[in-house]
Amino acid sequence: MEAELGHFFCISALCLSLLLFLRHSIPGFTGTYFEDVTKFMPSLIFIFIGISFFSLSLTFVNSDFSVKLVANNSHTLKPLIYKVSGAWGNHEGSMLLWVWILALYLLLFQVFSKKLPSELVNKTIFIQLSVISLFLLYLVLVSNPFERLDNPPAEGEGLNPILQDILLAFHPPTLYLGYLGLSIPFSIALGFLLSNDKNVDLAKVIRSWALLSFFFLSVGILLGSIWAYYELGWGGWWFWDPVENASLLPWLLTLALIHSLLVLERRGHLISWVLLLSIMAFSFSLIGTFIVRSGLLTSVHAFANDPSRGLFILLLIFLAIGLGLSIFMVRKPIVLNQTKFNLFSKEFWILLNNVILLVITSIVFLGTIWPFLVEAFSGDQVSVGKPFYDLSLTPFVIIFAFLLPIASSLKWNGKKVSNLPYFISLFVICLICTLTFLLWGSISLLTFLGIFLSLWVVLSSVWEICKLLSKRTREGFDFFKTVKMNRILVGKSLAHAGFGALMFGATAVSTWETEDVRYMKIGEEFKISGYTILFKEIEFQSQSNFKKVVGEFNITKGNRLVGNLYPEKRFYISRQEVTTEASIKPNFFDDVYIVLGNKLNSDEWVVRVYVKPFISFIWLGVILISLGSIMNLTSNRGKLKHAN
Repeated sequence: MEAELGHFFCISALCLSLLLFLRHSIPGFTGTYFEDVTKFMPSLIFIFIGISFFSLSLTFVNSDFSVKLVANNSHTLKPLIYKVSGAWGNHEGSMLLWVWILALYLLLFQVFSKKLPSELVNKTIFIQLSVISLFLLYLVLVSNPFERLDNPPAEGEGLNPILQDILLAFHPPTLYLGYLGLSIPFSIALGFLLSNDKNVDLAKVIRSWALLSFFFLSVGILLGSIWAYYELGWGGWWFWDPVENASLLPWLLTLALIHSLLVLERRGHLISWVLLLSIMAFSFSLIGTFIVRSGLLTSVHAFANDPSRGLFILLLIFLAIGLGLSIFMVRKPIVLNQTKFNLFSKEFWILLNNVILLVITSIVFLGTIWPFLVEAFSGDQVSVGKPFYDLSLTPFVIIFAFLLPIASSLKWNGKKVSNLPYFISLFVICLICTLTFLLWGSISLLTFLGIFLSLWVVLSSVWEICKLLSKRTREGFDFFKTVKMNRILVGKSLAHAGFGALMFGATAVSTWETEDVRYMKIGEEFKISGYTILFKEIEFQSQSNFKKVVGEFNITKGNRLVGNLYPEKRFYISRQEVTTEASIKPNFFDDVYIVLGNKLNSDEWVVRVYVKPFISFIWLGVILISLGSIMNLTSNRGKLKHAN
């Protein structure tokens, strides 16, 4: 019954979206009697898709194996949380969640756009409805999540074991909120081009949606990175996997968009650039959808599907992106604004950093699709991994990091460098601090640059905050009032400091990480990076949906017990699969990371141990970036005129 109810409301939502689409595309289509009714249709579309998704979730909770999706992705032995998350841990269910979030953003835009010009609002809703209708058509015609089986099995196949993790229960919805939040800047940009209302403050209209999307993308990427770090057992935090790159691409473009909006808001420049970035950011979210769901590129967490579905998604993407770019190219001369920048102005350096971000995005995109292009044209299979990205991206990341404090410190429309002594002092301080790392031994030039630039970014951000607090304290403001009144500057400084912290963590763990792989018997111990690892015992345990072997390891440093680690090997009964669960002892300065491998004979096991210095700075960096975006989102933009 739940499946039929969900299917009915999914089709009903499609009918409503098409009706509303026609209402916005054909003036007078619904007639004057229905004008008031159509105002509530975005709410109804959201509610109908919500009921449809809730019905699908119930089929998973109730283990209704007559539904094909449930039979392929669930099992009666699964814990409840993974039954629920199983609803979006597959292609069809995740697409239904995808469309529901699109409808949510449509509803939110309608609620928060009452003060905007009606023509812009109507055109924006029209574009957003077009996207929603396309994906609802895809769900109903090609990818029905409520398809029944004629001969349902007594038991389901179960969810992929590596997806049965608490972070993976929240990672996809969070990432989708970021991906699909970019549909609003996309729709606003096209609505602006179609309406041609030059009195619209475009930066103000787009800004909040871009920041909101950037926040969710950052948090989603953070959750996915932490999950990969401890779940995959490789000890890495970023693998340049196609699916990881699919989320990084719109994140980079949104970062460029946010900084371009600053220039548009303060100086009135780069309006065409802002429009193009708004279109491209969401376009790359759609491209990421194709990468994840086409089955053409291999990933540990991609949805493998038949080529026909991938082709349908590709057609949708070409339609959305093609129409978007066509509108931009046809209407662009209307908003074209020729601008000359002063060499020492903030806007010039922001634009320069934007160009670097676009180069980085292009390299990541090329590396992601290159294996597919080579196989399509030559039949050969190639892989693009970490060495390619390290070699190609490092120079541009270095330039970006060096320019960041400069762009942040310069004045709008500045014609000279008024704070040259500050930059010289900052350079000397960072150089001295970096040289102290030589006390621990020699380091490569790349490591030296990584540490120097991370300090260069962090210290400049800290100085900006300290200067602000010092000034406001002298004026009689307390700390919390100062932060509240200056959330723009504080948020910007936190985000920049977060990037510096991330850069330091990535440099440190890449340089000083140690690894030891050995055969161990119970009772044996060895030393690594100042830690003593004692293999204490092995236990065999059973859970509701898997059996596991748990190793216990004592970690000591000197005479101090650091803690106990319990790495596991799990055997999932429903799918007959074995997974490895790493165990990690996180500290502020390093992580001890242990993986239990296979048993070799009656008393020996393969044990892999890593010590990862300063890896926590990577997570801290992304948290600060996310916090900075939220502070900017909640700021009063009226105070922007007083920001430096």
